[in-house]
Amino acid sequence: MATYKKGVETRERIFQSAKKMFYEYGYKNATIEKIAADASVPIGLVNYYFKKNEMLSVVYTQFIQSIKKAIDNQIGKDIENPLQKHIVFTRVFYMIMLNNDRNRELYKEIFINQLVEADISDLVGLEFMDIVRTFDIDITESIFRRLIIAEYGARRELLMNRYDRLDPEKSKDFINFLATIAVRLAGVDIKDVMRNCKKADDLVKKMNIEELKFLI
Repeated sequence: MATYKKGVETRERIFQSAKKMFYEYGYKNATIEKIAADASVPIGLVNYYFKKNEMLSVVYTQFIQSIKKAIDNQIGKDIENPLQKHIVFTRVFYMIMLNNDRNRELYKEIFINQLVEADISDLVGLEFMDIVRTFDIDITESIFRRLIIAEYGARRELLMNRYDRLDPEKSKDFINFLATIAVRLAGVDIKDVMRNCKKADDLVKKMNIEELKFLI
């Protein structure tokens, strides 16, 4: 039991050091050697518990889950449909990413180099079918897959073109557009899209996101 507990504690220490190194150096320059040194463990022990990309994936997924939990706890009762929730999520996500220079640079590494699978599945795919069903749009599984691919590609290209100029408040219309690319492609009426963007704007104002952290 003591050996197991020590292993869990070591794993967590390595993970927290990885988050710290990602924050201080970015993904590429946060080497296994730096993570091991910060965690005060041998390099081989870092490799035993994690691959570097796995640590980033866990960090990213936990961040996504923390935003979703905050939305549910703070404004869940006021959300009318999955589209509004998705727009709120996207707004909060980019507010946190863009308001901290180190978060901003690491996320730029993530989407340019396509470092994290969750960027596709969690931001779009897992909830997309619930959204389109809300508007009684019937699509096949093959079309669904194509829309997800098209949405991800469009979002990545748009971000690459405008990312360095994005401001979480001044660019909110652009971020709302990013959040609704897939539903627009699926055929949701533009009036419904804009109404839900307006409602989401109001909901975001009710949230307190100061405790939400991407890294540290």
